[in-house]
Amino acid sequence: MTATAALLLAILIWASNSIMVKVILRELEPLTLTWLRFLLAALVYIPYAAATWRRAPGYTPREWALLVVAGVALVPAFSLTLYWALIYTTVANTALVRMTEPAWVLLLAALLLGERPTRRQLAGLALALTGTAALLLLGRPPSGGGEHHALGIGFMVANSLAWVVYILCFKTLLRRHRVTQVTTHAALAGTAALILATGPTHAVTIARETAAMSPLGWTLVIVMALIVTIGANQLFSYGLQRMTAGAAATYSYLTPILAALLAWIFLGEPVTVDVVVCGVIIAAGVYLVNRA
Repeated sequence: MTATAALLLAILIWASNSIMVKVILRELEPLTLTWLRFLLAALVYIPYAAATWRRAPGYTPREWALLVVAGVALVPAFSLTLYWALIYTTVANTALVRMTEPAWVLLLAALLLGERPTRRQLAGLALALTGTAALLLLGRPPSGGGEHHALGIGFMVANSLAWVVYILCFKTLLRRHRVTQVTTHAALAGTAALILATGPTHAVTIARETAAMSPLGWTLVIVMALIVTIGANQLFSYGLQRMTAGAAATYSYLTPILAALLAWIFLGEPVTVDVVVCGVIIAAGVYLVNRA
């Protein structure tokens, strides 16, 4: 498989994830979906972690802390905010807000690490945030039911920040550890944190919802656990190893386009002119941030 084919397939899988989430949330609460998705993924992660643990370099106390933070950011924080956002706003809106992640990296790096952005990067940051603010005001679904649209956008901003925290911890851990190792251990740490934090109060409800799931629901959860959570990440890593990071990053611009198209086909979600304009503004801002 070529790097281009691997990246395109990964982007297509990620774009379809929101469609599957929208469907499965008709019968499951976000917390139950998060539990099931990562418990099923753990069936693959645990044997791999056990088989490679002795060969992998050990973690320092600081790296253990980073690993736990990365896991919490990935599993409960990232997943739950995405699912809550999809309850309150459209797939296209969530995909557009996800595009602003490079702008949030720039902002957090300046605030927390003291890095000095260029003027072009600052202009890109301003454009990306302006596009997000416009989406908040203009991206309400035209067919109604958008009373909590602003809440959905807020959850997606939190989702983007969670992903940025995960990436920052992830990059630090990659200085001494392999990609697959860090991905596996972070997912397992986040899953453990999720179970410990919510199990005592929600386990009975989760079990009841799981027992009532339809065959379609089980199929979608299994696909999300194995193909989206594991498969897409491996495809993207495969492509990333065979081309530059900048070239690989350009493929992410296809995600909102594919997500909006799939949502229109399978969910009947319209894409308005206002949303398209907001998307162009956000894309222009992210382009400046990445190119500076």
